[in-house]
Amino acid sequence: MSTSDHYDGPRAKMARLDGPDSDNYPGNKPHSSSMDLDSTDDIRPFSAFLNNTSKRSKRHPVLSDKKLIVYNLQVERPPLPSQYTQEAWIRLSDAIASIQRRETPKESLEVLYQLCENLSQYNLGQRLCEQLHEAVLDHVTREFGTLESESATGRTYLETVMTWWKDYCDQMNEIRGVFLYLDRMDAVALHGSLWNMGMSIFGHVYRKCENTRQKVVRISLDLIRDERNGQAIPESLLQKTLQMLVDLSLYHTDFEPCLFEETRAYYDEEGSRLVRDQDMSKYLEHIADRIHQESVIRLKKYFDKSSKAQLNAIVEQELLTKHVEFILSKSFCAFMDQKAEDDLSMVYQLLKKVHALGNCERYFLNYVKNTGTAILRGQEGANGDPSKIELPQKGRGQSGKDVIVAIASLRRKVDNIVRHSFEGDERFVNARRDGFQHFISQQEKRATELLARHTDHVLRNSTKIDEYQVEKSLDQGMIVFRFLQDKDYFKLLYKRDLAKRLLLDVSDRNMEKDMLTKMRTECGLAYTSALDGMLKDIKMSEELMTTMESSEEYALLPFETRVNVLTHGFWPSYIPVEITLPPDFARAQQLYDKFYASQYSKRRLTWQNMLGTCEVIANYPMGTKEMTLTMMQTVVLLQFNDTTQRTLTFSYILENTKLDELELRRTLKSLACGKQKLLLKQPDGPDVNSTDEFAYNEGYTTSMQRMQMNTDKLSEVIENNAAIPKTILAYREHQMDAAIVRIMKAQKQLSHSALLSEVFREIRFPITTQDVKNRIESLLQKEFIKRVDEGGYEYLA
Repeated sequence: MSTSDHYDGPRAKMARLDGPDSDNYPGNKPHSSSMDLDSTDDIRPFSAFLNNTSKRSKRHPVLSDKKLIVYNLQVERPPLPSQYTQEAWIRLSDAIASIQRRETPKESLEVLYQLCENLSQYNLGQRLCEQLHEAVLDHVTREFGTLESESATGRTYLETVMTWWKDYCDQMNEIRGVFLYLDRMDAVALHGSLWNMGMSIFGHVYRKCENTRQKVVRISLDLIRDERNGQAIPESLLQKTLQMLVDLSLYHTDFEPCLFEETRAYYDEEGSRLVRDQDMSKYLEHIADRIHQESVIRLKKYFDKSSKAQLNAIVEQELLTKHVEFILSKSFCAFMDQKAEDDLSMVYQLLKKVHALGNCERYFLNYVKNTGTAILRGQEGANGDPSKIELPQKGRGQSGKDVIVAIASLRRKVDNIVRHSFEGDERFVNARRDGFQHFISQQEKRATELLARHTDHVLRNSTKIDEYQVEKSLDQGMIVFRFLQDKDYFKLLYKRDLAKRLLLDVSDRNMEKDMLTKMRTECGLAYTSALDGMLKDIKMSEELMTTMESSEEYALLPFETRVNVLTHGFWPSYIPVEITLPPDFARAQQLYDKFYASQYSKRRLTWQNMLGTCEVIANYPMGTKEMTLTMMQTVVLLQFNDTTQRTLTFSYILENTKLDELELRRTLKSLACGKQKLLLKQPDGPDVNSTDEFAYNEGYTTSMQRMQMNTDKLSEVIENNAAIPKTILAYREHQMDAAIVRIMKAQKQLSHSALLSEVFREIRFPITTQDVKNRIESLLQKEFIKRVDEGGYEYLA
């Protein structure tokens, strides 16, 4: 053994070398040549054996003017006795064996620690560490040999392993307390610490015990499977087992691959079984529960957090990703029909996890398309042919209302689902828009006519229902209006219906203005300018009548008269109907002409008698009845006031009224062939012929005191529906001509394909390539443009 030539510091300590007499200071006498290791009481610091040869100053170190001189305190270290190292290790190994037998060491920890420290001071720490390593390794090897031959299985075996593991950890903690000084030295640098050395030894031996390794993993997996099946398991035992594997760095190599494989097989079988047998709502809840169990609950109980991502991925793959298409096909439409927002939210959240929202978006888009198309086609004939559009007519307003309300209900339901279930996801917002755009554009003509019918129905009844309900119904119609590509067709239908409502005064004026405001907001001021003008005409006419009531002409009128002055450019075009008015009617018109000329000298009135209505009092034997009739019905009925003739022929009425023959047939049919037979026809029948005779029905009876006979006649409906397509065609041709001229004027010269592209980009309503070609040919003939050799066109100034 070699000794240090210099003093290592005041911390150096060793067992006393000179015997039990503590009164004799060992620095003043020769050192003893041997150590008495049997005396545990004579333990002194090694510094007690140092000779301090420095002399103390007799003067106070602060008050003295002399300097303090400090000498080098280096002294020679005394050599260890020859048997000290061996006997010290015997005492330490006995203590290790006692700890491993779960017994208390014979010597105190202080004495054992001092022995370890003294050996380390003489550079024997490395040797001491190697001896400790060998002692622990021998002990662990023996214990694992016993485990390998253990016949117990299942939880009992796992409990045996964990008991041994706990004991071993406790032993290492006690041994580390004895050899703690080694942790401060470089002797354990290879392992980092005594604890790490102990874990390394245990792990090294454990890896060699294949039977134990496999049984620990298998039993752990069996416990996990049991818990997944709903059985109670010793969670603490499982947690400690997996933590042992983590501490031994065996979790990721031994356990985790088997865990993932077992988990994948378990959920593959469960998913295949439940997805076909279980209700989809419950199955989705089951998926969410399984994900929560694997990623939260079991992670807190026993899994290492590093397993979370892979376990999540396996559960999502086996229970969800593999069955996405089946789940959506089986449940999505049902959830939408039932407004199952919670279930749809679950679908959204789960598919978002596995990046499968594209599938959900596709089903959502198809649902909107198919449902909307079914709503529109539901009002068609039994053959379901969307090309056979029914003409708007009396008695069909309710069906239009039902369709628009159904579409609005669909939009409201879809909006709520997008907002609440799909969290306002932009892809579903766009899918909602595309879906409505698709089914409305597929049947746009029908949708437009149903919307016009719905709006007319609502506004006609606006004086009978509260303002809130009217506003709500109009907003429902605006949902469809926003998706119309050809809004000009709707405007023409709306203008026709607005004219009827205003002339018959059957709607609330404020609600009419409110509807125009809604359309103006969507399409701009130009879109509603003519419609605004119609309302202004009615208001102006009322003001004129107020002024006329205070004039001399009003007193000359034979009956109360109300006249509406309509601006030609605002109102629909009406075909003038020739009719011979009774003298009092003609006189009333002449008086109003005179009054109007006094107000507007440069304006001329053209009377549209077919649009007039009359309030007529009819005297019957059963009492007097008030009737509202059209002007033509009134003129015909007044022919029967001549009591000298009881029966009038068709020819006689035709000659006296000067009505068109077809119009007279329709008027007589409404009076003699309808529910309210004010006239009697001979011969009786549903149609009016030129040979028929008519008589006043003196025996007419009805329980109604006031009757409305001014309903829309079939002639008006056919006329308007025949005129509207022609009006639209002319309007669109004018719009295309203007667009082509505007484009060519700006570009001067364009190829045929470039011109087509520009026209398609500028025109809002649906057109075809042939439509544009026809307008180009028309402009070529009118010499607005000309062809050039390159196959294009050039603008002619």
